[in-house]
Amino acid sequence: MAVLIIAGLDTGGGAGLKADVETVSALGEHTLPVITSVTYQNPSEVRGYHTLPPEVVREELRAVKESFKIGAVKIGMIGSGEIAEVVDRETKGLLRVLDPVIASSTGSKLVDTVESIKVLIPGSIVTPNVPEAEALSGFKICSVEDMREAAKAIAEGLGVKAVVVKGGHLNCTDVLYWKGEFYEFPGEKVKGFTHGTGCVFSSALATFLARGFKLPEAVEKAKRFVEGSIRLSKAEARAVNPLWGLERDAYRWRTKEELERAVEELVKLGERLNPRIPEVGTNFALATPFNEVFAVKGRIVRYGERVKPVGPVELGASDHLRRVLLKMREFYPEVRAVLNLRYSEELVEKAKRLGFTVSFYDRREEPEEIKRTERSTMEWGIENAVRRAGKRPDVIYHLGDWGKEPMVLVFGGSAREVVERVEVLVS
Repeated sequence: MAVLIIAGLDTGGGAGLKADVETVSALGEHTLPVITSVTYQNPSEVRGYHTLPPEVVREELRAVKESFKIGAVKIGMIGSGEIAEVVDRETKGLLRVLDPVIASSTGSKLVDTVESIKVLIPGSIVTPNVPEAEALSGFKICSVEDMREAAKAIAEGLGVKAVVVKGGHLNCTDVLYWKGEFYEFPGEKVKGFTHGTGCVFSSALATFLARGFKLPEAVEKAKRFVEGSIRLSKAEARAVNPLWGLERDAYRWRTKEELERAVEELVKLGERLNPRIPEVGTNFALATPFNEVFAVKGRIVRYGERVKPVGPVELGASDHLRRVLLKMREFYPEVRAVLNLRYSEELVEKAKRLGFTVSFYDRREEPEEIKRTERSTMEWGIENAVRRAGKRPDVIYHLGDWGKEPMVLVFGGSAREVVERVEVLVS
């Protein structure tokens, strides 16, 4: 099933047509991209835009309509009233999701008048954010109740099929008004870049509707897709990442494979590594760029005079090393791997002689409020050791505490680098 996308081009690559195409493609459907306008922008500003001649947009639409079965239409930036009229005529009778783009996230105006957008509203599913809903309804929105009133006013006053007022500017709750009923979709404040969220939401909604999902379920799915695209957004784009699901799966596969190869190399150290295995066992963890952490299920243990992994490499197999690694990555994102060894003074001194940056933390210095907080000791310890070192540590050790075995942690930028470091330490 094809999804028709009618939108403007964001030269910064964060929103608009690019984000729309990536969203529909990531969700497994075919995209029909029709361009209305070219903006001149980057993540900081919109410097202006050029609107295509209406007859060009008309011919774009007619070309794809004649060759494809269209399951839904997403309409984004229009640019002018003339183009709005063309789009309205050419998409009548199709299931339409309208993202009423009035201004960019930086505040730049992206349509000649609000009235231009209103041409497309009757019969569409409209997805305004809070400022757009205020412009369309004339209401000031400060609460979920205000969102409900605005959604109803837009639907009943402008002949809308359904309205989804998105609460990202307010409280992360979205409100759907459909067939005289209200539906609320609570969300969470997700850390990440938000440029492009409106485009991704409306494109995802159109895609799920094209697949045949009922509107409330499609809204729920689109909302969760957007949350993922924010959570796994990319710093270089300074925008949401519609390809997050595909990239996550690819990185999972690569990370698992990398750690499996490294564990095989580690096992070859056999008799040299055996005395360095702690009583609790050794584990080996590796993070993806999205901070998902793979480790060895059941750990690596002594096996006669050699060593052996108890189970396979799996996602989430070590909560202990996951917390260690993620805390280190808060300071040094380039660190991706960590392995724990049995503590000995000899091992620590050897690490120093080899030129490794060595730091430590003392559990006896741990504040009482940290001790009383469940599962917070590791995070406190890593932060303490990093600050003590004043630069990125290669090795961190602690001397244990009541019921806690002393330990040495070896870090690296890759699983292979950790194996190489362990090899010289145990030789």
